[in-house]
Amino acid sequence: MRIHIMGIAGVLGSGLAELFYEKGYEVSGNDVIRPEDAWRLRERGLLDNIKYFWKSSTDLSEMDLYFKDVIIDAGLMVPDRDFGISSPEFTVINNLMPPLRILESLKNKPYKPLVIYPSSFNALYGYNMGLLSDELKPAPTTLYGWTKGAVEQLYLAYHLSYKIPVIITRVGSAYGPYMRKSELIGKIITYIIEGKKEFKLRSPYARRLWTFSEDVLQFYSKLIEGSNIDEYIGKVLHCAGNLNNQIVTNVEVAQMIKQIANSDINIVEDEYEPGEKIHGDPINFSIQPSQFDWQPITSLYEGVTKTYNWFKSHYESFGW
Repeated sequence: MRIHIMGIAGVLGSGLAELFYEKGYEVSGNDVIRPEDAWRLRERGLLDNIKYFWKSSTDLSEMDLYFKDVIIDAGLMVPDRDFGISSPEFTVINNLMPPLRILESLKNKPYKPLVIYPSSFNALYGYNMGLLSDELKPAPTTLYGWTKGAVEQLYLAYHLSYKIPVIITRVGSAYGPYMRKSELIGKIITYIIEGKKEFKLRSPYARRLWTFSEDVLQFYSKLIEGSNIDEYIGKVLHCAGNLNNQIVTNVEVAQMIKQIANSDINIVEDEYEPGEKIHGDPINFSIQPSQFDWQPITSLYEGVTKTYNWFKSHYESFGW
């Protein structure tokens, strides 16, 4: 199988690259990061074993995607925190244009690869609060969430119009080794390792369904290698949860990290970020089981412990 991963140097992209390379597949990918700076791929021992295109997805040529069986759009051009809030025009352009470029290059091909788009629960966080299911349409209250929902609809529109096989996957709040230190769990861990005494926690009582990175990778492995993958083309699948599907507030996960690290850092409740309150109440929801037969096996406590230990052991080597 020939797999191309957009955003291959990122958290999800590098994990998928390692997963599929070890299974014996032909792996290629592109990213805006220079090869020598692609530390996640280097740490995973992949730079000499995959075909790496140092370019944006908006500049991928038809030859770059020639004879691929699967394309995974794991590129995170603009993350949700904090640039996605402060620079809205840049966020819209750079989150929407790469998928459009890919779809336009594929629409007239006689052989069309399967395209998988890892979206985000941010596409749902908003007026859908309540029971979240695969069938729910995007109803975000943040610009970042809107871009994720818009790209979902873009992929599905090209599937209907040009018969491009597409599967949308909404990933819960993913975390684990190799995660960005700007994300909540990574940020608190970094503060503790650096010996800081205080952490200002924004949106303290908004809830999240944290999903450990190893469980996420097993989701994609089972999806791509499944004998019934055609059943899910044109559909949205949820890849979100932990053992027992523990949905926690940001305060609760912060206190859990403190306990695991045996830290006395002071967690100070701060203001709410835009879109983190719906009708005056912090984000809260429950989930309905996905139509895809996958179950996470890592508890939140176990996953956070593994993440903290990984950060401690890698902090010095990566100059964080």
